[in-house]
Amino acid sequence: MNTTTVLETMFSVHGKRPLEAQFNEYLKVFDQIGLNDSVKVFEHVRDKEDKFPTIRQMRGIIGNLGIWGKPKATIQYDDCYYCQGVGYIPYLLSPKTVKKISKYTTTVMACKCSAGQDLPESVQRYFDVHKSVQFEEEEEGELKDVAYPVLVTVKQTEFNDILRAKE
Repeated sequence: MNTTTVLETMFSVHGKRPLEAQFNEYLKVFDQIGLNDSVKVFEHVRDKEDKFPTIRQMRGIIGNLGIWGKPKATIQYDDCYYCQGVGYIPYLLSPKTVKKISKYTTTVMACKCSAGQDLPESVQRYFDVHKSVQFEEEEEGELKDVAYPVLVTVKQTEFNDILRAKE
C-alpha cells in the first residue's frame, strides 16, 4: 500500500472521481505526511466525515489529529555514488533539447537507493526514465574520484562555458 492507493480508496469510499490536478494536490498533502499518517487521515474521513473534505478541510483534519506538528525522525542513509545519500540524482538539461532554457540547467529525480525510495511518489524516478546515468565515472584525471552530483556540476559548467564562448 502507498499514499496513492490510500487516496484512491478515500475518493472511492465517498463516491468521488477527482480530476487529475485535484488528485495531485491531495496527493502532495499525503506525500508530506507519509503513509502511516495518511492511513490515519483516511480512517478519520471514512468514519467521521459525512462529506469528502476540501484540501483546506483536509489540512484542518490533519492538524486536529496532531499530525502536522509531529517532529520527524532523522534518518541516516548510506552514502550512494549517484546521490550522496540525499535521494536526488541530478540530470543535466540542454538548451538544444529544452527550448525554454538558454543555458545548461539541472533538474533532479529520485535515486534507486533507500534515500530515493523514501521520497514522495510524485518525484519522478531517474532509472524509470533513463537506463543509465548521463555521464560515466571517469577512470583517470582530476575527476576520477568525485561523486556523481559533482561530476554533473562540472559538466554543466564546462558546457555553459562553451556556450558563452560562442556568443
